[in-house]
Amino acid sequence: MRKLVRIGMATVGFFSCAAIYGCSAPEKPQEPESHREIARISSLSEVHAPLNRYFQTAQEDSIIVKARSRLAGQCMKRYGLPRQTELTDPVTDMIRNPVPLHLSERDAVRYGYRAPSTMVSTPSATDGNSKPRALTASERRTVDAVMNGWANTPRKQALRSYQGHPVSRTGCIGESDARLMAHTTRPRINGDQEVTSSTEIMNLVLNLKSRAAEKVEGDPRYRAMVSSWASCMRKSGHPYDTPSDARTAASETAPTASGTLSEQERKIARSDASCQQKVNYLGVTGHLVERYQEKIVEEYRDTMADVRKNIDQRVAKAKKINERAA
Repeated sequence: MRKLVRIGMATVGFFSCAAIYGCSAPEKPQEPESHREIARISSLSEVHAPLNRYFQTAQEDSIIVKARSRLAGQCMKRYGLPRQTELTDPVTDMIRNPVPLHLSERDAVRYGYRAPSTMVSTPSATDGNSKPRALTASERRTVDAVMNGWANTPRKQALRSYQGHPVSRTGCIGESDARLMAHTTRPRINGDQEVTSSTEIMNLVLNLKSRAAEKVEGDPRYRAMVSSWASCMRKSGHPYDTPSDARTAASETAPTASGTLSEQERKIARSDASCQQKVNYLGVTGHLVERYQEKIVEEYRDTMADVRKNIDQRVAKAKKINERAA
C-alpha cells in the first residue's frame, strides 16, 4: 500500500507541495549505528547526495532551456511580439550543493563568503546572432505581461488578451513548459493528483531534500560536531552557535569603500573555515546527508522513479525541438 506524507512549503517556484503519493512501505525502526569515526573529506565532490539524481543536471538544464526559449518565441510570435526576455536555468548551485554551509580555507582567505560558483553553469539559450531592438517602456510592459501571464504580472499591467488572442495564466513561459510536459510521466502529489509543471516536480524534490536536512540537523553526531565548531569559534573570538549564524553576521558587516569584503568578514570566514576543518564539518555533514537522503529515496522510490522518467522524457523532447531548429 502506498503511504501519504504531508510535506511543508517549498523554497523555489510557485507551488507548495503538501503531500506526495507513491512511496514504499512504512520505514522500519532505526537501528543504532556504530560510533566508528566518520572519514575526513576535503571537497564537495566527495559527497554523494542521492537526491541530486532527481534534479536536472546542468547539461539537461541547457537542453531544456534552449528548447523552451524557442517554444516561448513561437508563442510570442502569435501575438506579434518579439521574445526579448531570456529564459534562465531555475536550478541554482545552492539547490545542487549537498552541504551549502561548507567553506574551504582557501576560499575563506581569498573571498570570505563570496566565492564564485565552482559548479557548471548553464549556457545561455539566446541565439548569439539575435540582436533585438530596444523596446519602449510601454512595449516592455506588454512583452513582459504576455511572457509571464496574468498570474505573474502586477495587476495593473496584467493582460487577459492581446491582439485578439487570450493571455494564459502563466503566459508564454508557462506554455513552453506545458508543451514539454505534455504526454510525459507525471509524479503524483496532494494524495493522487498529477503534477502539472516542471516547477512542481522541482519543488517536490526540494521538499524531500529539506526533510532529509532536518534529519541531519537533528542527528546527535551533527549536533555534537556543531557544538565543537561553536567552541572553536568562541576561542577565535567569534561567538556564533552555527555556521549559518557566522554567515549572517559576516553579511551584516559593512564592505570597504571599493565594495569588496570587509576585513571583519574575512576574519569570520577564516575562523569558520578553520573550525570546520578541525571538527570535520564536511565529512560529518556529507556522511549524514548521504544516509538520510538514501532513506528518503527508498521511502519514495516510486515517486522518484517517476520524477527521473519525467526529466528524461522532457530532455528527449527538447533535443528533438533543438535539432529541428538547428
